[in-house]
Amino acid sequence: MTIHLNYPDKILAGLHQSYTLTSDEGAPAGTVELDGKEIPHRVIRLGPPKTALESTTPLMKYKITFLLPDDCAGKTLTLRFQAGSSKIDETKQVIE
Repeated sequence: MTIHLNYPDKILAGLHQSYTLTSDEGAPAGTVELDGKEIPHRVIRLGPPKTALESTTPLMKYKITFLLPDDCAGKTLTLRFQAGSSKIDETKQVIE
């Protein structure tokens, strides 16, 4: 039972962000925060990964999308999501 976030090495300010999350415990719920303040985001169900056997696994892919403002370089981006008993709490610095 896992939840996994595909998180890039560099987070660039002023761009739309799109990250892939996989979960075998149902749809993820959570927050996207910039320096501790929640920012609007969407979670979109994509379906099972191409490598998964659709009939034998509950593994699903989801896309998390949001916009980072132009003036957020140097701030901390935090993604906190949970699906079932699995949690993810990832933090990285935003660069220009």
